[in-house]
Amino acid sequence: MKIFILKYVLFIILILVLLKCNIIADSRYLYNKNYFIQNTDEINFGRLSIVSFKYTVSNCNSQNDCAHNLFDGNRNTEWIGIKESDIESVTIDFGSKRLLNNVRWDISPNSAVVNEIQIQVLHRNEWKTLSSVMSPALQGIAEIVSTDASIIKINFIKSEGENLSIRQLSILLNESNLTGISPRLTSYSLPTFGAVIPEDDYYLPGAPRKYRNGFHKGLDFNSYIGADQIEQKMKLTTPILAIGSGEIVRVDNDYIPMSLNEYNDITQYNQTHPVTYVDKDFGGRQIWIDHKNGIMSSYNHLSSIVKNIKIGTKIARGEIIGYAGNSGLISEIKSSKDQIHLHLELWIDGEYLGNDMKPIQIRKFLQYFFTE
Repeated sequence: MKIFILKYVLFIILILVLLKCNIIADSRYLYNKNYFIQNTDEINFGRLSIVSFKYTVSNCNSQNDCAHNLFDGNRNTEWIGIKESDIESVTIDFGSKRLLNNVRWDISPNSAVVNEIQIQVLHRNEWKTLSSVMSPALQGIAEIVSTDASIIKINFIKSEGENLSIRQLSILLNESNLTGISPRLTSYSLPTFGAVIPEDDYYLPGAPRKYRNGFHKGLDFNSYIGADQIEQKMKLTTPILAIGSGEIVRVDNDYIPMSLNEYNDITQYNQTHPVTYVDKDFGGRQIWIDHKNGIMSSYNHLSSIVKNIKIGTKIARGEIIGYAGNSGLISEIKSSKDQIHLHLELWIDGEYLGNDMKPIQIRKFLQYFFTE
């Protein structure tokens, strides 16, 4: 009887462990959640969009392998269609007429063989074929007569029974890609290993901060997926990484915490006055990196900075520059370990990311921005 009970207990423990493993496995993807709708969605990043547009695809094999991967500039991601269909299509709606004269594609070597590509425009509620390419190469470009159109459809005709896999698809006017984002806005790394992009809009840039008469200008990283694959809060030992290569333009090696009186005075002033310039602010100990392409990143609330980093230091993507903390916050003044996180600001062409974007737009943009 005792042996039976022992086996039963061990069995229950095993089940609980397996359930926990499933939870852990799911948690690994919290920082990489797909914010794009599967078959129909839009790309609109405000001033950061080359052109805003909506798109629809005939189908997707999965949500993560859907049409947004066509426009991310990353050849490691794909739009994958289902096996059962012999024709797949992508429809792009610019909302108003655009000039265009080229269509460029990049088919994965793992794709079903594409027998024909058709490029069509919507004309009086019927699809009119402008160009047809038979037996297309994996990578190619089709020139069409200069056209002004608002809705474009590209058909990929293949053999039934295999998945279509397309890495990239671009509609161009000469060399200007109308269906993508600038390459300078992609291929950045997360600022710590396994960083979790928060679900709460309060931690996104552009969120109101009524208590200090302003707006949140950064993205708060409060947690990360650890080596044990469990999500955990940031600690003073959590390393902060440069999101991209660049040059240090600010480093607070001589940082001095605010006193409680200074903190209260600044807080009270900011509640009734617009902020124009500050010699002390709630960002605490900071590092700023100029990525030399109109993009700067600012790392706030650091508890410490790696030695030998100074203004002019060249930094590589993924290099440790400091450690998470709560400097500049009331918890630092009270010698508490509360509020430890990274406040990361992304400044693009002199304006902070999120100033003219809705939360869902910011989240979609960040999926393209953090792609390495």
